[in-house]
Amino acid sequence: MTLAAVLSIVSLVVGNGDAAAAGAATASLGIIGNYSDADMRSMRSAGGAGDALVEMNWSQAEPAPGQFDVRYLDSVAARAATLRAMGYTISLNTGIQSAPAWLLARPGARYVDQNGVTYTGGREPNLVFGTAYRPLAVRYLTRVFQQLGTDFSLVRAGGGHWGELTYPSSEKQRNLYFAFDVNAARLNPVPGWKPGQPSRAGQAAKFLNWYLNALAGYQNWQITALRQAGWAGTVAMLYPSYGMRAGDFDKAVATNLSGTSSAEINGEVQRGYDATRQIGALKDKKVAVYGTWAENADTVAYLAGLARGKGLPVMAETTHVCRPSQLPAVMGIARANGLAALYIVRLGAADIVGNASYLRTA
Repeated sequence: MTLAAVLSIVSLVVGNGDAAAAGAATASLGIIGNYSDADMRSMRSAGGAGDALVEMNWSQAEPAPGQFDVRYLDSVAARAATLRAMGYTISLNTGIQSAPAWLLARPGARYVDQNGVTYTGGREPNLVFGTAYRPLAVRYLTRVFQQLGTDFSLVRAGGGHWGELTYPSSEKQRNLYFAFDVNAARLNPVPGWKPGQPSRAGQAAKFLNWYLNALAGYQNWQITALRQAGWAGTVAMLYPSYGMRAGDFDKAVATNLSGTSSAEINGEVQRGYDATRQIGALKDKKVAVYGTWAENADTVAYLAGLARGKGLPVMAETTHVCRPSQLPAVMGIARANGLAALYIVRLGAADIVGNASYLRTA
């Protein structure tokens, strides 16, 4: 039995356009990374890989407002065509998390923490609170589908760092909440209050509820934006890390969001990793719950349970630090939780192909 056969646990409905005519695509091992054509052919034939991620970059596609780099878009389309010719289905990362410089230079287009410091550690735009800039993202997405078509197995969404559903993070200072830009200030239910300050009137709970709900709202807007842009197929929403669990909200609030609870120390709260809230808020039925830590059995099981509660498929990808020796366990976790698909991130092609045998049965 090949990797593809073992991982065909669930069928995902493929996108609209040409793919729609094909009906359902078999969910199989996915590949993420920049590989040579020879490696891609090897993983397709010997390793049983069935899907390949094609990644885009908004800043490259639209270097000036409303001016699109047709050569760049054509190069992305050509790469997808090459992979399809090898037998792959194609998933797409639109790259809205890598915003053009002209957008990031606009007022309120970047996140600001409670200390008044503007986040510059990445290119993700602040579309959570900067809602006036959302139509610019829809314009970009519309052009993507006009140029590339819609023959994709799925389109990834998340919109934050690494394309995941998250607020920014900072390695220099852990307890940062990124909801203090000019646009967020107009919406903040507890103006003037900052994390760590006393909250005798319940300011900490009010702030955190608003903060987490805003990210869940951004999640749902991304799905709506893709629909408006012409994508009618599966949206894979990327949920990062371990995630907030029962009691984490109350523990953080109990110390006024001072950063001392376990979930705050790990950055789960500040980055908005409340998958329970976010998945519970999903309304679109063509969404896949997508975990980004496939090596962690507890995390995969947690997301799978939330997905089942909504009647949604669940998928996962390995982290960038996954080792080849972990692949057998990762595949076992995928089978145990009924994953619709599993993506291997940037491991050596030879390692992926060489580990195919552990999924074969007598």
